[in-house]
Amino acid sequence: MLFVPSECCTQIVSNSGIVGTANPWTGVVAGGSANTYGSAVELIASADNLYDSWGIEIIIAQTGASGVSSETAVDILGGAATEDVLIDSLLGGFAYAGTSMRYFFPLYIPAGTRIAAKASSAVASNALRVGVYLYGGGNPPFRTGGRVTTYGTKANNSSGQTVVPTASGGAASATELSASSSHDHAYWTTGFQVLGDGSITTAGWVNVGIGVGAATEERIGTWFYPKATTEQMAGPIPMMGVFRDIPSGTRLTMLASNSSGNDAGYSGLIYAV
Repeated sequence: MLFVPSECCTQIVSNSGIVGTANPWTGVVAGGSANTYGSAVELIASADNLYDSWGIEIIIAQTGASGVSSETAVDILGGAATEDVLIDSLLGGFAYAGTSMRYFFPLYIPAGTRIAAKASSAVASNALRVGVYLYGGGNPPFRTGGRVTTYGTKANNSSGQTVVPTASGGAASATELSASSSHDHAYWTTGFQVLGDGSITTAGWVNVGIGVGAATEERIGTWFYPKATTEQMAGPIPMMGVFRDIPSGTRLTMLASNSSGNDAGYSGLIYAV
């Protein structure tokens, strides 16, 4: 098959600076009480968003500390002061000291759209950092969508649905996050974090996948989330999701297998475009 390159070049709009810093991107503060959302913070002004974009990357960092249970959820908003939610509940807890949670979505975002974020955390007034990169220019290299749908029931504003991985490298457990998807989707990825544990007991890697269909679900993707005894996590690895046409009305599960012993708890969500 011949791949035909798109015209011109990638045009990137971001809130990244051009010098080294211990505090990259934009500071977003969670609510003053645990598990409450703070105020929306502008990441990219409408005047600075110069191009139509076909993809968005989000980086969530500095959400945790050693010995702290720091589950966190970030909403990405678009528009003026009465922002629409572009992406709901990106999980980003336990990321600090060089680790981060990173996501990519093939979304169409028009030029001139203001991008903002708000966050909730188990740590009151948690001062995290949120980076956003809008990719545009030329023809989109893949199909794009206009919204991200989040599947799974949040336990509180900062956590996803409870998921219990199989421990010690066993065959993945399956947790139903939706009995019937609400839309047709073509792109899928996951969010996953430790839940309610300020002392991650065993370093390791949790393998998380998405299952579609009935009890003998088909796995359509695999992502890793490393965890360390300093209460650090990162992921999903790879950052890119999977392109797969799945019709509305499909049962969705999260498949999870832990390389080591399980910690106090975990939660997860599925994101689809």
